Order: sequence, then C-alpha cells, then structure tokens
Amino acid sequence: MERTLRDILEWVVLGLLVVVGVLLALWVGGWVFTFLGKVLLALSGLIWTLLTYAIPVLIVAAIGYGVVYFLQKRSSSAS
Repeated sequence: MERTLRDILEWVVLGLLVVVGVLLALWVGGWVFTFLGKVLLALSGLIWTLLTYAIPVLIVAAIGYGVVYFLQKRSSSAS
C-alpha cells in the first residue's frame, strides 16, 4: 500500500500537534509544580518558625508543670 503525499503530511501535522500538546502539558506542569514548591516551602518555613518558638515554650511549660507537681506532691505528703 503506497502512501500519498497527503497521508504523509497528515501524519506529520498530527505528530507536530502531539508534540505541541506534550510540550504544553509539560509547561503547565512546570508552572503547577513551581507553585506547589513555593507553597510547600512557605509551609515548611512556617512550621520551622512555629517549632523554633514552640519547643522552648513547651520545655519551659514542662519544667513549670514538673515544679508545680513536685511542690504539690511534697506539700500533700507533709500533711
């Protein structure tokens, strides 16, 4: 079966359309992943900031709780 010039041109145009579609999908995917990366980077920065301030506060609160618990246990056993 012999292909005509029209058949060959149709296949070339179809191939170019597929290539353009794939490149467009990759371009849009790049934008989406870039945006998602910035969102996740901001979220990790927020979590890091919260942990930077929350962990010392939690340590101080735990020490304060331990002191109060120890003093209450000591005063109840002295009675």
